[in-house]
Order: sequence, then C-alpha cells, then structure tokens
Amino acid sequence: MGLQKTTKVLFRGLGIVFLIELAVVAIIALISWQAGWSSQDKFKEAIQIAGMVQIGIGFLGIKGNWEITRSFEYQYSMSTTSKDSWERTQQNLVDFAQSYAFMLVMFVAGALSLVIGWLL
Repeated sequence: MGLQKTTKVLFRGLGIVFLIELAVVAIIALISWQAGWSSQDKFKEAIQIAGMVQIGIGFLGIKGNWEITRSFEYQYSMSTTSKDSWERTQQNLVDFAQSYAFMLVMFVAGALSLVIGWLL
C-alpha cells in the first residue's frame, strides 16, 4: 500500500472517530440539558461511561465478525467457491482487516471519550 493511500485511509479513520466523538458529546450534552444536570461531575462521568461503552462495542463488533467468518456455512461457502486459493486468502485478509478496523475506530473513540472526561 502506498504512502498516499495509507495517509488517506488514516485521515478517513480519524474523521470517522471525530464524527463519532462529536455525536457522543452532543447526545450527552442534550441528555444533561434535558435532565437539568447542574454539576460538571455528572457530565464528566457520562462521557467516561460512554467511552467504556464504545470500547465494549468495539469488542462486540470483532466478536460478531469473528463468529460469522468462523461459522460452518461461511467456511463451507469459501471452500466451494470457484476462486483459487490466492483469491480466497485475499478475501480472508479483507474480512480480517474490516473487523479490526471497526474495533480500532471504536477503541480510539472510546479512549478519546475517556480522555475528554478525565480532562474536564
């Protein structure tokens, strides 16, 4: 993968993390406004809890993808395809990268939430 393509993928991932974080903070701000929270501590705790939830979602996403690609139906369909061994290997690598990309984005977003909550 070239440097330009790697940079593009990195910035795309960081943009997704930024949008997720913006949505999380906006939702928590709306909840805090509706609930009438008057202390910053409640907002800080809510941001940190959201960070832990995001990290948990990352774990669940990888677990779900792992179970799908290890299921009998998936393995059987990959073995009966007309693709040669190299094409099947490439498909497995793409599936693997996609599952870990979701986990990585959620981990970074969760860590960012934890840092924001810690800094408040």
